[in-house]
Amino acid sequence: MPRIEEGIEIRCPVEKAYAFTTDAGSWNTWQTIILEAEQTSQGPVGVGTTFKGASHLMGRTVQWTARATECEPPGKFGKNITSGPLRIEQHNTYTPTTGGMKFTLTYDVTVNGFQKVLTPMMVNSMRKELQKSLINLKQILESESGM
Repeated sequence: MPRIEEGIEIRCPVEKAYAFTTDAGSWNTWQTIILEAEQTSQGPVGVGTTFKGASHLMGRTVQWTARATECEPPGKFGKNITSGPLRIEQHNTYTPTTGGMKFTLTYDVTVNGFQKVLTPMMVNSMRKELQKSLINLKQILESESGM
């Protein structure tokens, strides 16, 4: 199972970063591959919360569903994402630092079926988009935080 892990230091309170990055309504504002996303279950975000959306990667638009598997504000959030033969276990960690916080996003990727041969290209593309997304996130949160 390939793993993609990227992190970035952001000058903002960890609670703000946690709230922003766990709100499905904000995902398409900072994640470059997400076209749309929404929470499909009622209530606050917690373990079991469900989501759906669409992403664009490697020239294709794919629909996906997700379920929150970990929710420990403001330190950890995780979800399992399913899109056809693609399965992603996503883990977000939020670590306070002297100047703000460090946000780390990890994807454990599993591809089944005939698309398995595309895994190296898919992982490489996902890594590049994740790096761009983290820069977007940093710019958004730092412009709003005033730290």
